Amino acid sequence: VGHSKEYLPAMDHEAARLIKRAPTINNKTHNCSPFFKGFLATGALFLALTFALQPNIHPPMIGNLGSRLSALTKLQATAPSYRAMCKGTLTASGLCMAFHTAEQSTSGVRTRRGIQMTPRATAEGEKNHLLIVGCGTLGERVGRLWKKQYPNTDVIGETRGTSRHQSFESHGITPRLADAEGTDIQYPFVVFSAPPSSSTDYVASVKKAIDQWDKSGAFVFTSSGGAYAEENGGIVKENSPTKDIEKNPRTKLLLDSEQAVLDAGGTVLRLAGLYTLQRGAHSYWLQRAQVSGSPEGLINLIHYDDAAELVVSALEAKEAARGSIFLGSDDKPVTRQQICEAALSHPSYGSKFQMPTFTAQFGAKGKRYDNSATRETLKWQPKFKSFDEFMSQA
Repeated sequence: VGHSKEYLPAMDHEAARLIKRAPTINNKTHNCSPFFKGFLATGALFLALTFALQPNIHPPMIGNLGSRLSALTKLQATAPSYRAMCKGTLTASGLCMAFHTAEQSTSGVRTRRGIQMTPRATAEGEKNHLLIVGCGTLGERVGRLWKKQYPNTDVIGETRGTSRHQSFESHGITPRLADAEGTDIQYPFVVFSAPPSSSTDYVASVKKAIDQWDKSGAFVFTSSGGAYAEENGGIVKENSPTKDIEKNPRTKLLLDSEQAVLDAGGTVLRLAGLYTLQRGAHSYWLQRAQVSGSPEGLINLIHYDDAAELVVSALEAKEAARGSIFLGSDDKPVTRQQICEAALSHPSYGSKFQMPTFTAQFGAKGKRYDNSATRETLKWQPKFKSFDEFMSQA
């Protein structure tokens, strides 16, 4: 029990998987019933004891437990042979919920004679719980930074698949599937970093994430600098004009989502093109051996690590960043050709690829980001000053 917090996420994930498969397995062989009875009942009792004996167990587990209660209730109704097992498990799970409810107002101080109940002060870590919706390459970096900054807090990484979950757990991030039940818990800090392609109703997904914010900390929405209208090489700042939404459906999705966040008192970060050594426009272009556009078109960039640091800066700014739009970039725009040349100077690319062909010799000149206001307000500076500098050091 003393080390149970470390194993709870993995145990909960496995329990959810088995509960989901229980009716199918039971139909194939009734001999499985005793196994599930033992596994689920023991698991629920284990959770109950954990909540009772470990006052600082992380609250997100309550949401997962709630989803298990709902799943068990449905299972009891649809699988007659499981009714006895479900009744026992629901009883044990209810006991678990009761223990946790008690822990919300009191904490146990162990003595030789038992547990003395004393008023419980809110743990520092609980003030900083973070939910990351769409926890991908950027989100995981944010989660790692937050966990390093606040080691006693809970970081929940919500995804649509499980490919990153093992990595999450190895860095102290609790994985959660987007379609899991019991996701109505509110958090003081929320980051929404899922792209528009992640949902059939993107704006609704953003609003759902807003509903999971308790308004005490900060909500950060990672948007795109592609929403800006400038294409003639001019300067773009945080509040520069955006594209015509009637002609750009993707821009409309972003701006509608941004407005929902701003109305709720959240923060919008419009990011330049993200990259690492392996990810980004350079990798895509060199592997395809072709670039859509002219070689002289300007591209604004920011390294994933710097973008993650910027998100954390916005979270920690709290009131100073609420209702505001910020711009994330290294402020060193480069042409498409310069991006390819810098990448080819690195052994990872120079030994495998050649300069790609460009589909046009003339075209839109692009834009030049100036995010000096963002840097001043959020007290942020990029570690990688330019794409060329990064490639020379990587």
